Amino acid sequence: MEDVLTEIPPPSRFFQEDLNNFTPPSPPLPSPFLLLSQNPNDAAESPLRPSLLIVALSSPSLHLFHNVSSKTLIGTLVLPEIPFSGNSINPSLKDKSCNIYSLDRHQNPKNPTLLVSFQCPIAAERCHALAKLLISQQIVPHRVLILDSIQSRNFRGKLSRDEAVAFKLETTSERKAPSLSLEYFPSASVVDGLGAALLAACEINNIKATLCVTWPQFGASVLSLIRSLIFPALDLDLSISTGQNMAPSLCFRTFILQFMLLVFSILNTSLQASEPQLTLDYYASACPNLFDIVKKEMECAVLSDPRNAALIVRLHFHDCFVQGCDGSVLLDDTITLTGEKKASPNIHSLKGFRIIDKIKNNLESECPGIVSCADILTIAARDAVILVGGPYWDVPLGRKDSITASPELAEANLPTANEGLATIISKFLYQGLSVTDMVALSGAHTIGMARCKNVRARIYGGDFEATSGSNPLSQSYLSSLKSTCPPVGGVGDNNVTAMDYVTPDLFDNSFYHLLLKGEGLLSSDQEMYSSLFGIQTKQLVKQYAADPVAFFQQFSDSMVKLGNITNQDSFATGEVRKICRFVNT
Repeated sequence: MEDVLTEIPPPSRFFQEDLNNFTPPSPPLPSPFLLLSQNPNDAAESPLRPSLLIVALSSPSLHLFHNVSSKTLIGTLVLPEIPFSGNSINPSLKDKSCNIYSLDRHQNPKNPTLLVSFQCPIAAERCHALAKLLISQQIVPHRVLILDSIQSRNFRGKLSRDEAVAFKLETTSERKAPSLSLEYFPSASVVDGLGAALLAACEINNIKATLCVTWPQFGASVLSLIRSLIFPALDLDLSISTGQNMAPSLCFRTFILQFMLLVFSILNTSLQASEPQLTLDYYASACPNLFDIVKKEMECAVLSDPRNAALIVRLHFHDCFVQGCDGSVLLDDTITLTGEKKASPNIHSLKGFRIIDKIKNNLESECPGIVSCADILTIAARDAVILVGGPYWDVPLGRKDSITASPELAEANLPTANEGLATIISKFLYQGLSVTDMVALSGAHTIGMARCKNVRARIYGGDFEATSGSNPLSQSYLSSLKSTCPPVGGVGDNNVTAMDYVTPDLFDNSFYHLLLKGEGLLSSDQEMYSSLFGIQTKQLVKQYAADPVAFFQQFSDSMVKLGNITNQDSFATGEVRKICRFVNT
């Protein structure tokens, strides 16, 4: 006998316009049901009991899990009103299907991790039936994680696309601090839809559950950020306090850091970043003297001015953070191409282009058309660090030069001197680099210089960007900086001062000692030690200050990861430029 839905649940809340525009409900539809192709528990009669049930409703989460190669399709949620697409091996995101996957590498685990992927909108009158089916009938999870987004069908308010919103709602059993005696806050008082219904079902069944809601619904930066959080190298501390005495804005920022990490740290499957097609012997036969030529020119450059070492390292960093390590930062503006050199993070800070030009000219004489400018810059950055006392690392090679540049991405992706710790972390995560990588790579500032324009807010601004207490800059250092950088805007903007005034021309760990004393020149640097959010970063700063060998080892590893940030387009359409400043014609 056909099982039909006989009761239409009422709206979760009534507004005056709802009462004035009430319409009779549509005829009831047959109830949804699960069609399983295999049961991870090896017990067809018993419900599935996953340790974690992830429900992907938002576009970013759907795209993220669609690219997880280790998932196994085990069933489909059938809704009669939606055309059934079948249990294909790899359903397309274009399918209007609701599939169930196992995310475990091992087959038939006792308590699997399951993913339910909703690739179509669910009508309001179906949400409660689906929630009941997923939570209490055939699936009994230990914990539920719901990834939703604000959409017109489940949000009452109005949001601009320029706004960014993220919040979470939890069941009572999920709360980390039950001693606070907070009552359950019904999700439907904020958002309607399937996510709210699932959370309510978990509350009724005393299941730990969290609903994460974000806006905008989808964007490349959102997807890249979430994907970066599942890299195995990421190891942020999740034990940040959110006590009652913390300011509301700090609690919100703390939650953003905590929860975005929590979403994927609890997965018992790990995803590996796609490795670039690079090798250590890429030019062994085609250009065997490559390393000698680069080393010779870098020795001349650093001997003439030790600051050239920092200039080349910065060039490499700014290149890799925009479109990957593809040499796009080296391109000049032309009639048909706008380069990245005039973007605000680059226009006054990037130099050293002539050094790369000279290396390229020598290589074109030795082995014409063989070595890419992107590879030249990567090798030169390694040699620059060695020549001022830093560590050695092997440089994988085989990059192509891009035929495009993106000043827009340069504006968006590159960290700036006055950004808060949460912002800096997100920009490194976007590139697939961990917090450990961020702290280690920041150590390159031990040989860097900064313009007064970029540190004036640090000197005269007082507090940090709403993430820490008063500026911890010491008075003696502050007096020295004020003599170099006057307070009047425009006057002395191009004056420079060393970020490590102790050993400005030596690559060592004294940069971290300055942070311990509150004498980091850039606000973004000092926040690694002084920010209220800097639980893990503070420990890393202490570790590298105490152990220079550990710093050198991690810096080497992180520079390899930085150099391996790839631009897939450059592999497909890239070239080996004849002149690093211009694409080939």
